[in-house]
Amino acid sequence: MTALIVIAAVILFFALILHIKVRAEIRYIGGKLDFKVKYLFFTVYPMKKKKPKKKKDKPPPAGKAASDSAENVGTGGAEETAEASGDAENTESGEKKDTGKKKDKAKKESLSEKLDKLKDIIEKVKVIWSFSQKPLRKIFTHIYLDDLYIDFVIAGEDAHKTAVSYGTVNAAVYGAVSAVRQLFPITFKTVDIVCDFDRKEPVYDCGVNVTMRPVAAVSAAFAVLFGFIRNFRKIMGKKSEQTETAVRV
Repeated sequence: MTALIVIAAVILFFALILHIKVRAEIRYIGGKLDFKVKYLFFTVYPMKKKKPKKKKDKPPPAGKAASDSAENVGTGGAEETAEASGDAENTESGEKKDTGKKKDKAKKESLSEKLDKLKDIIEKVKVIWSFSQKPLRKIFTHIYLDDLYIDFVIAGEDAHKTAVSYGTVNAAVYGAVSAVRQLFPITFKTVDIVCDFDRKEPVYDCGVNVTMRPVAAVSAAFAVLFGFIRNFRKIMGKKSEQTETAVRV
């Protein structure tokens, strides 16, 4: 009985953890990007780095340092020349062997074999996409964009160019927002795009909070994994079946 209670408590604990939202705060203010990932009351990214403690290096004895430097000066020149000549010979022989192997492989692989490999990869991708598209689409429905704010000031020295860029930015921003709203649930804080002919430099400040429950990603991952196990023969056995039929013919 106690074992069942412990198992139930562990399952409940992980269920609660997976249902708590993970929040990513993305800010682009003053030309600087700030990205933070928070879970509960903790900042997962970026983590605070601990400053390493400086270790004081003890200087070697004067007599030992002098003898070591003298030995290195006496024996270093001959060893370096021998090693350099040996390395040069090894690199030249290795390069010749590599170029010969590459030429042989290029001759062996014909165009038809390359096309067969490409077809095999495409068929595998189609099979994987057939069972993974539904779980992946469910992830998008569980991603929420909150407190989206856009504060753009279009400015410049030339009034005509500023007005043209103002219209272009308006069309791009509102088109992107309408496209994003079709994919994700989104809430707005402010969307403000103004044109200022007195300023010389434009301002592009924006930010958004992206939240998601980890249980959505975990369930999608399990669905893709089970689909891969179910279609394992189709994915991994496609090439072997083609080779067997080619050999029989």
